[in-house]
Amino acid sequence: MTFRLFGKLVRLLLKERMEYRGDFILSIFSQIVAYAGDYIVIWLFIKKFNTIAGWTWPEIAFLYSLGLITYALGASFSFVQMRELENQVKKGTFDSLLIKPVNPYFYVISRGFNLAYIAHISISGCVLIWAMIELNMNWTISDYLYLILVIISGAMIQAGILTVIGAFSFIWVRTNFMFTLFFRLKDFISYPLPIFGTFIQILLTVVIPLAFVNYYPASYLMSHDTVMLPIWAKWFVPLVGLLCYWAGYRFWMFGANKYQGAGG
Repeated sequence: MTFRLFGKLVRLLLKERMEYRGDFILSIFSQIVAYAGDYIVIWLFIKKFNTIAGWTWPEIAFLYSLGLITYALGASFSFVQMRELENQVKKGTFDSLLIKPVNPYFYVISRGFNLAYIAHISISGCVLIWAMIELNMNWTISDYLYLILVIISGAMIQAGILTVIGAFSFIWVRTNFMFTLFFRLKDFISYPLPIFGTFIQILLTVVIPLAFVNYYPASYLMSHDTVMLPIWAKWFVPLVGLLCYWAGYRFWMFGANKYQGAGG
């Protein structure tokens, strides 16, 4: 599949979604309100304790926003698509994708592109900018470049993990419980990693690298000490996203190649 064809499929899907604009706008508004509630809860929590592991409210807002905006970017091409894969495998409708003259993975993610994540991007982007202004960060050009790289990397990490979960549909069929587990783990990166025990820190750094989505990048940008990585590892963090997404894609294609139909 070429990027031109990929873009055309996405444009057709967007046109289809916009046929019901009222429903779409209402959905966006409700999600913005829901995430605004999450920010308020975190703010109230920090207001009581002033700081969490030495992180102030603007720093926590930056951390949370970085996690949310990267999730929105990554999940828009992976969450709905991978969640629906279970039913496609059970019903055998996935078979129809395999006869199309395109890469099945890129066809799946392009046809399921979720425009509703614009709500997540809108509120997290606004709070992210507010936090940067509030913290009065004297950043260099390399710092802004680093932020762009970690946003791309964080999106690829989350998309890669969701892709791996989706790929298990070809093996176990039932995978919805794994999405629930993913979101439970993702809740941990809403706060600085040092407040959790050693097991969680190792789990989110080595096994399921969600800490690379926002904790390590935010720590480097705001000069906080990191729990497991030295400062010289700063520029290796964006590479984790590339590796995670590549591994997720290869595992998905491996599963698709082994797929033998609804009864196989």
